[in-house]
Amino acid sequence: MKVIVSHDVDHLFRDDHYFDLIYPKLWIRESLNRIKGHISAKEWKARMVSPFQKNRNHIDELMAFEKMYLVPSTFFFGMAKGLGMSYKPEKAIPVICRVRENGFEVGIHGINFKYYGHIKNEFDKFNKLIGQCPQSIRMHYVRYDRDTFTKLSDCGYLVDSSEFDKSMGTCIKSPYKVGKLWEFPLTIMDVYLPYPFDKAKERTLELLETAQKNRTEYVTILFHDYLYCDAWSQRKKWYQWLIKYLASSTSYEFISFIEAVKELEKGHE
Repeated sequence: MKVIVSHDVDHLFRDDHYFDLIYPKLWIRESLNRIKGHISAKEWKARMVSPFQKNRNHIDELMAFEKMYLVPSTFFFGMAKGLGMSYKPEKAIPVICRVRENGFEVGIHGINFKYYGHIKNEFDKFNKLIGQCPQSIRMHYVRYDRDTFTKLSDCGYLVDSSEFDKSMGTCIKSPYKVGKLWEFPLTIMDVYLPYPFDKAKERTLELLETAQKNRTEYVTILFHDYLYCDAWSQRKKWYQWLIKYLASSTSYEFISFIEAVKELEKGHE
């Protein structure tokens, strides 16, 4: 089974959130999690001080880890603001360049999913800033409607990975084509797994086993880079376990979205 790993870059820097409610919401939400016993005192403290750190992303640390296991992951960056993603696309340029220099793929973390003109604006913004048309996209909060994938295809995208059943916490099915676009349903998303590590591990193994039984061609995994830190130590521990587990098994092989598309296109010739 082929495994595709990707990361949604929801946050970049501390000052991106000075004029929204991300930090007050974080303090309230995580304090409630501590009161309910969902997180440790150490994690709670780390989450309380995390807004004071300059970097709200952990992309460099994540890339260093993935390079050890030859994971050809894709990082999705926002080209528009919305739903808590507040950084300006221009501020992402140095980070995007660094990701590409390290040999990883980059795509768009889309905001607009209903109107073709807005979708095309994000596509064109990436092209203007990076000097290259984007090939892949995932919608922020995995939002889409029945026409989204057709519009993404019309824009020129080759890959989308937004189909996800929030009620089930997964979407186990093989990729399929909409126009010129290949849709890769999202199999495993970190924030939809139970907490802490042991429960997340158990659920992950269940999903991988189900995908194997269903003869799913490709498994897609989403891990948010901002979780790769001590403030979310159980998520970081889970991700490190998962990558090591997949890398050590002969049943799985890492592949990028674009390489997967090449394989699929050959199969359709």
